[in-house]
Amino acid sequence: MKKIFVFIAVAAFVSSFAMAQEPDLEQIAKMRTAKADSTSMMMGKVYGTQAAMTHTTTEARKEYLKAFSEAMNIDQQDENYRDGANVAEQFYRNAEGVNRQMGVNMSRKVFAQAFLTRYNDTTSTTSINDEMRQINNDAKRLMGEIDALKKDSAELLAQPGLLGILTDSLSQNMGTFFGAQIQNMHKQKKLGESATSRFIDGFNSSLSIDESNKPVIDGRLLASDFRNIEQGIKRQLSMGLNRDVFVAAVAEVLNDPKVPTDEEFKAIDAKTQAYVKETQAFALENSPEALTQKGLGKKYLENQLEKDPEFIQAPSGLVYKIVKPGTGTKFKETDKIKVMYKGTHVDGSTFDESKEPVTFAPNQVVPGFKEALLMMSPGAKMTAILPYNLAYGSRGAGQSIKPFETLVFEIETLGIDDSAPAAKPASQAAAKQPVKDEKASNGASKAAKKTSSKKATGKKTSKKRK
Repeated sequence: MKKIFVFIAVAAFVSSFAMAQEPDLEQIAKMRTAKADSTSMMMGKVYGTQAAMTHTTTEARKEYLKAFSEAMNIDQQDENYRDGANVAEQFYRNAEGVNRQMGVNMSRKVFAQAFLTRYNDTTSTTSINDEMRQINNDAKRLMGEIDALKKDSAELLAQPGLLGILTDSLSQNMGTFFGAQIQNMHKQKKLGESATSRFIDGFNSSLSIDESNKPVIDGRLLASDFRNIEQGIKRQLSMGLNRDVFVAAVAEVLNDPKVPTDEEFKAIDAKTQAYVKETQAFALENSPEALTQKGLGKKYLENQLEKDPEFIQAPSGLVYKIVKPGTGTKFKETDKIKVMYKGTHVDGSTFDESKEPVTFAPNQVVPGFKEALLMMSPGAKMTAILPYNLAYGSRGAGQSIKPFETLVFEIETLGIDDSAPAAKPASQAAAKQPVKDEKASNGASKAAKKTSSKKATGKKTSKKRK
């Protein structure tokens, strides 16, 4: 059982337009640190609980904690040594997966020899892409032969040593794969002799662990897992984790002689997932990019309201100006409205513009555009300024519209189009979007389907909006 946290962008839409005050950057920084510490502590408890369920004796837990703590300490002291250990640790992971899938034990000795041979071979003239492709093809072939041999009992009995030969070949294939990959990486980084020497030291150190000592191997692997989690959080949320807090939380659980139950694990896991989601929303709302866009939008709205008294701010936060009143009854949500529009950023640049009339219903567009349309009647013209929470919120739209961006629309309604197909509710209809970004929209839909089954997301499907 391996706990994997999935970090995704959480769309955090606010229900009201709340940008009246300047952000307190010092307070935000303090909150960011506090949330990072809490996240580190809760994740540590999740992983510690999982380890405590696997390693139930006092001695096993001591060995696990010692290996884990040493690996975390080395990680901070020597990057090259750590990277070498990472390769060895990846072998343990892959070997466990192969054993689980095919029932054979990879050879650590053969892997190490193949890795070091290929890593130190600088004479190859084959492109790295071609070499990796060939290695992958060989791996598939070997796994196919092993699978076929294990299914053929007669052949296996007739050639008892063949399975070991094939498994060693697969171990060699894996070592060559990592050797080529890492050598190419180090060549690009122009790693010096001293750095490569420390890398090899780290590699040999992790591969010298007694293969039967699972607590030690698992302890080393947890340190590697932490690095991956930490990198993911930094990349997506610009937030670091507190290593000391994480280590202390793992130790606290493992130093308790009690063996946690599945129910206890599920409870701490669910609590952690909920907190991670909350932290994601906070980090997105208060990232440097978000604060910049919020600030630009706030300044633009204030300037427009100050210099042009015809602009009105609705309770929702929408700022609008009636350029030309229409005639007749105001539109309803399901009316099929013929519209001409132009969308611009607050700097005046255009991100989208209709070249000819388009038809859609107010219930098919983003909240601010919908609110504007429902104020209008046939023949009306309006300038509508949509604060980010009434536009595309924290998600933005493709490459054209940034997250948390305030948008400006010039809208002209030409009347109701009775010839258009009947308008459907937004939950059923594909919205006709002002921003032409079908690829981004389709990609987001696929990502939502892919992550909907994962615990960490907790993501609900939102209505399509314009």
